[in-house]
Amino acid sequence: MQPFTFCLRAPDGLDSGGEAGMVTLCSLAYPGFPATSEVAMLPELSALGWFHTLGSLPALPIGLMLLFRHGRIDPASGWGKLYLLFMFTGAITGVMVIRDAPGVLISVLALGSLVVGSTVRFATPLGHHRTWIETVAMSTSFFTLLLPSLTETLTRLPAGDPVADSPQAPLVVTVQLVLLVGLIVGVTLQLLRLRGVRPLPVT
Repeated sequence: MQPFTFCLRAPDGLDSGGEAGMVTLCSLAYPGFPATSEVAMLPELSALGWFHTLGSLPALPIGLMLLFRHGRIDPASGWGKLYLLFMFTGAITGVMVIRDAPGVLISVLALGSLVVGSTVRFATPLGHHRTWIETVAMSTSFFTLLLPSLTETLTRLPAGDPVADSPQAPLVVTVQLVLLVGLIVGVTLQLLRLRGVRPLPVT
C-alpha cells in the first residue's frame, strides 16, 4: 500500500532579510489511516533575493582559491576581477534586499572595502602603503561574504530543522567570533608577508 503526500503552502511573515517566508504543511497518509503531519519551513526569496544570492555565490570559491594560491586577493588579476564583479553584485543588491540593521551594515562594509580595494592602487601618493591597504580591504570584503553565508547556512539549513534557531544562538555567535579572529590573524600574516614588497604599479 503506497502512501500519498499532500502539501499546503502559506505565508509566514518576514525573515531577518525582509523576505516573505513560506510554511509548507505536508501530510503523509496511507489510504484508510489517519494522516501524520509535519511542518517544514522553506524560505522563499523574491527575484531580487535570488539574484543577490546567486550573484554573489561564485565569489566564495574564487576568493578561497586566490587566498590559498597567492595568499591575497589581487583585484587586478583575471580571477580578482571576476571576484570583484560577483562581490559588487552581492553587495549592491544586498543593500536593496536586506532589511535588518546588521545585514545592511555588512553590505555597506562590503561595498566600502570593495571600492577601496579596487581603486587604492591608483593613489600613487600612498606609495607602498597601497599594497597593504588593498590587501586589508580585499580580505575584509571576503570576510563580509563569509560571515553572512555561514550565518544563513546555520540558521536556515536543513529546512524545517536548522542547526541554529537564530543569528544570536551561541553556536552562530561562536562561529562569527572565530571568523573575526581569523580575519585579524590572516590580515596580520598577510602584512608580514608583504613587508619589502615593491609599491603597486598604476594599471
